[in-house]
Amino acid sequence: MSRKLKIIISLLLCAICVAHGEEIILETPLQQVTYGTIERVSLFSTELDRWMVVDVWLPDGYGSQTDRKYPVIYMHDGQNLFDAGTTWNHQSWEMDSVIGGLVAAQAVTPPIIVGIHSRPESRKGDLMPQKVLRDLSKECIDTLLNEVPCRGDAYASFMAHTLKPYIDSRYRTLRDVLSTTVMGSSMGGLMSIYAFCEYPEIFGNAVCMSTHWVGNPKLAHIFAPAMQSYLEQNIPDSRVHKIYLDHGTETLDSYYGPWEEEMIRTLNRHGYASRGNLKTHIASGDAHEERAWASRVHLPLMFVLPTP
Repeated sequence: MSRKLKIIISLLLCAICVAHGEEIILETPLQQVTYGTIERVSLFSTELDRWMVVDVWLPDGYGSQTDRKYPVIYMHDGQNLFDAGTTWNHQSWEMDSVIGGLVAAQAVTPPIIVGIHSRPESRKGDLMPQKVLRDLSKECIDTLLNEVPCRGDAYASFMAHTLKPYIDSRYRTLRDVLSTTVMGSSMGGLMSIYAFCEYPEIFGNAVCMSTHWVGNPKLAHIFAPAMQSYLEQNIPDSRVHKIYLDHGTETLDSYYGPWEEEMIRTLNRHGYASRGNLKTHIASGDAHEERAWASRVHLPLMFVLPTP
C-alpha cells in the first residue's frame, strides 16, 4: 500500500468522532512510520478532566522479544513526532527514522516513545510551568497566556500519576528513574524541565530543545528570571539526573541564547556540568521548527539513552 493511500485511509478513519461521555474527540490521523509501530491510546485524565490522545511508538523487535524491557521517553506535541504528512506545517521530528539510524549504528538502546497530543486551544496553558507564575501580576499572566487557563500542574500530574502508571502496566518498560525521560521543544521544553523538577523521583532525564525561556518576548525580562528562580530552588540532584539544553539562532530561537546561558549557570551551581550530567548545544542557523529539531535530536538521544 502506498504512503499516499495510507494517509487517505487514515484521514477517512479519523473523520469519525469518538464520543466519551459529553466530550467528543476528533482524532488526528494516525502517523505512519518507516521503523517501528505506533499504537493510538485514548486515556481519561482526572487531573485535566478530559480525554487525552497519546501515540505510543514501539521499536522494531518489540513484539518478538517478549522478555526485553525498554527505556521510555515521554514527549509533548505527540502529533508532530513521526509523520510530516499528518502535521499542520508538513514537518515532523522524524523520531522513528532517527532512532532507527542510531539503533542500526549501535549508538543507543531503542526506547519506547510516548507522544502526548496537544490541543491548540489549550496548549500554552497546559505546558506552562504553573508555580513559576505565582509571584507575577495578573496583567503579566494574562499577557503570557492570552487568558488561556494555566493548568501546568494538572498536566504534569497527569504524566506522573495517570499516564506513566498506565504505560508501565501495558508495555514492557524499564521503570526506574534513570530509564525515564521527559522531552519537548518550545513550551514543551519548559514543561519538560518543570515536570523533571516537580517529579524527580519519576523523571531522571529532561531534554529541552529550543526552550521558550522568554514566555513572551515582550515579557522576557520578567518571565525568564522567574523561571531561573524556580530552577534555583527546585532543580533535582545532579548526581542522579541528566539535562540536555539547546537552541537555534533564527526566528523565535534568536531570543533564547542569553536566557539559556543564565539557566546553564544555575545548573552549574548545582553541579550538573562538573558531574557530566549536562549537555548543551547551539545550532547556528537553525530556526524554531520541527525540521530543525529532527536534524539534531540524535544529540540528546545519545546523551540520555544507554548504549547496547
